[in-house]
Parts: sequence; structure tokens; C-alpha cells
Amino acid sequence: MPLIQTSAMMMTTLIVLAGIISIIIINTEAFAQNQTPLNQSGAGMIDLNVQGVSAFVPEGRDIYTITGEVFNNNTFPFNSVQVSTTLYDNNSQVVGVGSGYTSPSGIQPGLKAPFKIDIFGGEIRGGIDAINNYTLQVAGDLQVQLFQ
Repeated sequence: MPLIQTSAMMMTTLIVLAGIISIIIINTEAFAQNQTPLNQSGAGMIDLNVQGVSAFVPEGRDIYTITGEVFNNNTFPFNSVQVSTTLYDNNSQVVGVGSGYTSPSGIQPGLKAPFKIDIFGGEIRGGIDAINNYTLQVAGDLQVQLFQ
């Protein structure tokens, strides 16, 4: 084959490969950008729902306990599902924080898992009696299959 034809074929091959690599990079970046909001905690999370929450102080213990369940409302599983709480006093000032993982820590689509958060009274500014209300946030790692 003449040198000019060989060079032209190599150039065509490189252009095609560059195009394929560009498509892969663009799709990977788009996937990563779309995934980010699903892994964040807070009110924007619609795929993991906290249900059946109760807060109490076990008799004779200096521990504030929050229990409940997390339901996976997504079509993909979540791993390392963690529920965090912020405790507030009558003046809406933060008096404590705590967190706990669901058991099991991974939740399959359409299923739920219980969680328990224990916060010791000594970790709460003003003690357990200072708690007026609390908020909960849930976060987890969404497991998405890129290729089947």
C-alpha cells in the first residue's frame, strides 16, 4: 500500500476512535452529574423515605433514642444508608447531633430497613431535658448499573 493511503487510513481510524472516546467521556460526565443529587441528604431526597419515627428516653438511662425505618422508593439499591439527627432546644438552638446506619446498611428497591440513633445525655448541651424537637436527614450511596 502506498504511504499516502496508509496515512489516510490511520488518520481515519484515529478520528473515529477520538469520536468514540468523546462520546464515552460525555456520557460518563452526564451520568455523574445526574447522580449527584440522589446521593445528597436532606429535604431534596425523594428516593429514601424515613417512616415510623419515635423518640424516647429508655427507662433509667441517660440516652435519647430515635428509631424508625427507611424505605427505598427507587428502582436501584442504596448502600451505606445513614440517618442523621440534629436536636434543638426551645429557642431553636442546636443542642446535639447524632447518626446511625440502617440494619442492614444496604436497602434493596421497594424494601425498608430499621435504624436506631442513640445520643448520650452528656453529649447534649443542657442534657436530655433541653431537647424540644429534632430534624432527620437520610443519605445513601445509590448503586446504578452502567452496563447490562
